[in-house]
Amino acid sequence: MNGLALAGFWALALWGLFSRRQLLLWLFFAMLPFGMFAVIPTQLTGGLSILAAPVAGALFALRQFLLRRHGIDDLLTLALRPPGRLLTLFWTVALLVTLFAPRLLAGQVAVVPMAEAFLGIALLRPTLQNLSQIGYLTLSVLLVFAFARFFSIPRHQGLILRGLMVSAVVTIITGALSYLSATLPLDPVLDPFKTAGYALLDKASISDGAPRITGLMPEASAYGALALSLLACLYFLRGIVDDRAQSLRLNALIIALAVLVVASTSSAGYVGLGVLALLIGLDWFTRAFRINRPRFSQSGVREDFFLALAIIGFAAAAVMITPGVFEPVMERLDEVVFSKTQTDSYVERSSWTTRSLQAGLDSYLVGVGLGSTRASNFAVVLFASTGLAGFILYFGFVARLLLTPAPRGEKRREGLASALKWSFFPAFAVSLLIGTTPDFGAFEALRFGALIALTETGRRASLADPSRCAA
Repeated sequence: MNGLALAGFWALALWGLFSRRQLLLWLFFAMLPFGMFAVIPTQLTGGLSILAAPVAGALFALRQFLLRRHGIDDLLTLALRPPGRLLTLFWTVALLVTLFAPRLLAGQVAVVPMAEAFLGIALLRPTLQNLSQIGYLTLSVLLVFAFARFFSIPRHQGLILRGLMVSAVVTIITGALSYLSATLPLDPVLDPFKTAGYALLDKASISDGAPRITGLMPEASAYGALALSLLACLYFLRGIVDDRAQSLRLNALIIALAVLVVASTSSAGYVGLGVLALLIGLDWFTRAFRINRPRFSQSGVREDFFLALAIIGFAAAAVMITPGVFEPVMERLDEVVFSKTQTDSYVERSSWTTRSLQAGLDSYLVGVGLGSTRASNFAVVLFASTGLAGFILYFGFVARLLLTPAPRGEKRREGLASALKWSFFPAFAVSLLIGTTPDFGAFEALRFGALIALTETGRRASLADPSRCAA
């Protein structure tokens, strides 16, 4: 069965590489929830797990830049002009630090190695993980530019919503199968997609024996983070949907994703839901009072308000009829979130973060290199790995994207850009709790690339020239 799954993936990937259809893009979206599916046997890669979504993304980038007319010229344009220039400088700093810091500072800085089975403290030294993390970050950067080029064509921009809906459907299905596998013999269906070489926590449960939903991600927190990212994007993209049938499908996906985030029992996912709830309240407020928002986004406030009022009324009625109805929920919430600081997992992850932060300081703010240390906080591991310079360049790039408005007068573009910006913050909050590597990943590469295309008007005009994008 493993061989059949691999053969199916590579058949679709190679077909998409040479097809005139956007099959690689759909394959990328569909593979995002397959976080345990290594599409090259780990025996051939020295134990490295090369996953399906990054491979689909790499082939998509290859198609954009090497198999298209003027592809290299467009790559250089995106990489050397703002805001891509900041991302290119960040990648350059990360590369130089990773090549030299583990050798120049070898034996002088204590880190938490990424590759060790026992996650204790060790002295810095060059490892294979330095090279693998350079590869992952390089691919993520190239994906940003590939998506920026692709979505600079106006007719492609509608594929963002449709692709995210495809990812949501696959995430929901894999989550449901993961939950049902605790009682039904579904392992033969799921195991062919669990070929990664790292530790998998897909059979974990909480103290009362309830299974944690992991889908086809390596652990519940990773599944909860993906489901939350999709939930936030789809919620804020509701404003650009005019078709009633599509709106109903979108709302159904949003509800299902919210249920699965809760069912994942991921404490980071719960924190992300809290951040999303705050953003939804702020979104309603700015739309209701027309505060610096696109004109179209002011619609639907009354419907959203009455929907929220109905949900609150339902909850209040349930408490009045059955006073103890929410006690199991509160007990579960107390165990997963409020008592989290008492767990061994929290203590261990906190020690990674503390040690990695100190490693960044001990490196004279230069950094210890990608793959040299791990943390449980994306900002900390970014600082520890790439130093102060890399930290400033990366967040400068992100800030530039979030603060640059889309051109006025194009309703759909404004809506897409606004939704991608608002939905960034719940995912970022989760990364501050569970992010272990400085690679921002394929999902954020999609967001960043789309935002470049949607907000950079001058470059969009040149890249969207049909003569430059011919197949």
